[in-house]
Amino acid sequence: MGQNKIRKNKKCNLFLEDKHISLREIELSDVTKTYHKWMNDPEVTQYLESRFKTWSLKKLRSFVRKIKSSPDYIFLAIISKEKNKHIGNIKLGPINRNHNFADIGIIIGEKSFWGKGFATEAIRLVVDYAFNRLKLHKLTAGSYINNIASIKAFKKAGFLVEGIRKKHLFYNGSYVDGLLLGIVRK
Repeated sequence: MGQNKIRKNKKCNLFLEDKHISLREIELSDVTKTYHKWMNDPEVTQYLESRFKTWSLKKLRSFVRKIKSSPDYIFLAIISKEKNKHIGNIKLGPINRNHNFADIGIIIGEKSFWGKGFATEAIRLVVDYAFNRLKLHKLTAGSYINNIASIKAFKKAGFLVEGIRKKHLFYNGSYVDGLLLGIVRK
């Protein structure tokens, strides 16, 4: 984690980068046909709560506006540095300022970038930012028990399994366990 850079960018307020990716605040201009395609692709969204909606570009823009206007969220675009391409998003929030914790959610929408460590790198950058800049005490994440790729990415980023919610989430016609993950600032 020590090699990543945090700097201000003229285009947006927050810019984080590491070896393969950069993270920058998401903009309305990022809500493109490609982003729209991700959010309506059953394979991409199979483990996201957003899969229960049909997303129009108008609804996506409204969602991005709402999240961006909230002081309790940080919503970032994941950019492949090699391809200079928006490949997904990562969200920190809501931030609970009473207890100093927040949840992390992530989507890698571009399937050609799956399984290559981009999610882990993005999670690590956000963890570093949350602990060292925001001084949060703890970060949490949730996962469907069968979302092996997400669980691996969070574990590689230092998260530990904190619990299992039995038969908690509806997936493919039946209920599956929900996994609770967390990491505490050292």
